[in-house]
Amino acid sequence: MPCISFIMPVYNNETYFPLAVQSILTQDETDFELIIVDDGSTDGTAKLADEMAARDSRIRVIHQKNQWIYASFNNGVKAARGEYIYIVNSDDKLRVGALFRMMRIVRQYHPDVVWTKVLAHICNREQEITQYDIDHMDGLVEKDSYYPDQQAVREAWPYFVSTVLAHNQANLYRKELLLRHPFRNDVYGADVLFNIAIARDVHSAFVLKEAVYDHFIYHQEGMNASVGKYYPYEHDMFHEIFLQYEALFEEWHISKEHYWNMIAERRLMQFAGELRALQLDKCPLTTEEKLKQMYLVCADGLIRRCAAALNRMEEMESRILSATRALLLKEMIPEESEMYFLVGLLNGLLCYEKDEMDYRNIETALNHPLNPAQIGKSFYEKIKKPKTSKTGKAMAERV
Repeated sequence: MPCISFIMPVYNNETYFPLAVQSILTQDETDFELIIVDDGSTDGTAKLADEMAARDSRIRVIHQKNQWIYASFNNGVKAARGEYIYIVNSDDKLRVGALFRMMRIVRQYHPDVVWTKVLAHICNREQEITQYDIDHMDGLVEKDSYYPDQQAVREAWPYFVSTVLAHNQANLYRKELLLRHPFRNDVYGADVLFNIAIARDVHSAFVLKEAVYDHFIYHQEGMNASVGKYYPYEHDMFHEIFLQYEALFEEWHISKEHYWNMIAERRLMQFAGELRALQLDKCPLTTEEKLKQMYLVCADGLIRRCAAALNRMEEMESRILSATRALLLKEMIPEESEMYFLVGLLNGLLCYEKDEMDYRNIETALNHPLNPAQIGKSFYEKIKKPKTSKTGKAMAERV
């Protein structure tokens, strides 16, 4: 039986997935199998996969009706014979020497998880890297580290999160963990949620300093499925991740100073991403629906809790006001719209010399039932004071 089962889900990717396969087959260890899960491809992918399996006995192919990527992960795990599982996306690559380094750790320590760094690169159509390690991940992990027992693992889990090791599935896992905690197949962040789900069952872990995985970001249609798109479930998904981390660390009695600001800052970063997604041309919502999403959903209690705790309420409000302005510059909403009060809010806040009508419009907007977070209040508190013309101008420039 092989020690490691590589699982590679693939869908309509005849251009790049042979390169991903080759990155595994040319490793300098042989104690592995590769399971290619063809997720109902309609191009030449299925045929290529079968041809590869015919040439190399280490390759097996599963053909299935289209079920999406995380179902492909789960089906590959069920078929795997190895003690350990490593998932490689069909448009990425395993680095030279990666398997040797992981096998060395497995043979010496037999951990439940080997956390491995993923370096993200922007590349062209030929998969030539144009921007290397865009997230500066290579410097986050400075040394190999072994965590021999459950207590050590739990104390280090905030570190696994802060270094983004626990934010994807590109790690070496003991197969039992994946069988016990199958991936969800309803959200693109299921990899993060999976790592939270297994946390209570991890009794030993190793962090590998040297990167073993290259993730490629392609600027072309159909690649990097979760990038540059609007997902209606995204807000709730990010909340779930935050709340599960919070509950997990509280259960383990980890001091808040070791994790809370980190997960709150990440949630605010994701919140900013939600606002950007609402401004995408491909977002199917109307302008009014986008505005309602921003004011009634995005700026909810958890986001305000994070912003207030980090003293970033003004930044949070500024992001929403900026997004509002950008949307209204694209398409002005009619006066009969429920969200038209936002026109008065923006005009009032941005007006250099305000009259009573401007102040009245701002106050109306702050107390409007469709603005329960009172977005704009931070700036109004400044401009309603005497001698505020410079402050009003500064706010206008910021928004």
